[in-house]
Amino acid sequence: MAAHRPVLAIVGAGAVGRALGRALRAAGYSIAAVLSRSQEAARALAAQVAAPVASGALEDLPGEVRLVFCCVPDDVLPGLAEQLALVPHDWPHTVVAHTSGALPAQVLAPVGRRGAALLSFHPVQSFPRQGAVPSLAGIAIGLEGDPQAVALGREVAQALGARPVELSAETKPRYHLAATLASNGLGALMAVAGEVLASIGLSRPEAHALLLPLVEGTLHNLKQLLPEEALTGPAVRGDLFPISQHLQALRQHLPHLLPVYAALTTEMIRVGVRSGRLAPSQATAILERLQEALDSMQDMPPERLA
Repeated sequence: MAAHRPVLAIVGAGAVGRALGRALRAAGYSIAAVLSRSQEAARALAAQVAAPVASGALEDLPGEVRLVFCCVPDDVLPGLAEQLALVPHDWPHTVVAHTSGALPAQVLAPVGRRGAALLSFHPVQSFPRQGAVPSLAGIAIGLEGDPQAVALGREVAQALGARPVELSAETKPRYHLAATLASNGLGALMAVAGEVLASIGLSRPEAHALLLPLVEGTLHNLKQLLPEEALTGPAVRGDLFPISQHLQALRQHLPHLLPVYAALTTEMIRVGVRSGRLAPSQATAILERLQEALDSMQDMPPERLA
């Protein structure tokens, strides 16, 4: 299957399917079909990737397809695999891949029992529902599954200009955990910071505009340095006074965010100690102050913590 580029099909025309389909087409792959529950979405993506078939029926999978990418939500995958297994096709000569970061290739076991080689092909990238389609060039792509499918996945990743990272089914949850913390955790943290600025009268758009250059500067630093080297701020410096100010402001105005602040500051302290930039005695003093603030929440009325 790896001797020449296989003919592809995309199942699912959402954010991931659009980005992957367009990247595959740009890399020179032939996409024979786009299949989606939304006929409109299938037609739109098929037009973008020059696929002759756009359909809402899996039975319309063209016979020449040798690589099927299932770009659907995680909870849809088991049912999709069962439906694909019912489709007459030359499955023993076909690789079926999904793009879930959390689930193993074996979630596609029903079609695997028909002879297909199974692959988890997860681009480590954020795919927003709206806006520009993100590039796959230069990113990592997590691969896990049957050996021959992983070999093909490696070829596809390299053709996309991405970096293949081979995983096992056992390590996939931790791999996905790291990606979720880095991407979704950042989004949630920006929302929390925006909430703090909203408490002093800034609108959410104003808060976003204020914070975004700071985050972009941090990302620029992280492109050149490891997190242990790039981390700045009072925690890694052992500066107790501003941290005490933060805790007082949270107790007075945003007590429900105290656990978030304490957890994040604790991790900053761990990074500081691990990198040798923060003395254990300074770390202990800050941790004690954080614990005092958390303990004070026990005396607060529940409505203040909502």
